[in-house]
Amino acid sequence: MSQLNLVFEAGNNTENLRWICRSALEKISPDFNNAAIDVCFYPYIGLTHTIRRKGKTWIVRVSDHCSQAPSAVLEAIIMILGYKVMRRRTPVKFLRIYNEYRCLPEVEAAANARRQRKGRKQFAAHEGRHHSLPEIYREVNRRFFNDQIEIQQIGWSLRRSIEHLGHYDPAHHTIMLSPVLDSPKVPSFVVHFIVYHEMLHAIFENTPVSGKHRYHPPEFRRTERAHPDFARVRKFLREFAKK
Repeated sequence: MSQLNLVFEAGNNTENLRWICRSALEKISPDFNNAAIDVCFYPYIGLTHTIRRKGKTWIVRVSDHCSQAPSAVLEAIIMILGYKVMRRRTPVKFLRIYNEYRCLPEVEAAANARRQRKGRKQFAAHEGRHHSLPEIYREVNRRFFNDQIEIQQIGWSLRRSIEHLGHYDPAHHTIMLSPVLDSPKVPSFVVHFIVYHEMLHAIFENTPVSGKHRYHPPEFRRTERAHPDFARVRKFLREFAKK
């Protein structure tokens, strides 16, 4: 872990964040030079960081879970945001520094504790107009997991998203699917597979892998590909996304 052995570092307050933000963004693009920058730590539930432009001002919000993070981590967060908003590829070293920090047990524990207190998901009131998720969960659990995966709640999100079809919340052990899948145009085997994918997260959530494989480690992907409908689900979803 090299430079991140010390999780907390004195002096990383808002003033320090402002200086880091200004310095980092000006290295990325002339668009940030002499621009007004409004930056602060924000009490997001998880490790969420955002940047947006409002008029002539750049508004940057860094999760207050990182308020005592080393300066190198704060710089990495700002760099990642800046490169993303400029639609440029982030240098690997900044991704590595941030990923090492957010994988620290202390950081994950703090984020999960807040999710348990405040982050309960809002589900749609119905089980599904075309696909019943509780029934699909029970069938998938029995068929592939010998009824050993315990999910506290499964349901449809209030938000229609084609980019994020499913989400597993480890803090509350819940699964949420995008309502775009609750359609007569979506075959049952597709919804079954998405539920299967999210249930795999309950198995691999503590796998000690960082970086780009953090959420989908190699063993996760191998197990996912072992699903009998893997190929035809991928084919359907590619066409579905185009439509």
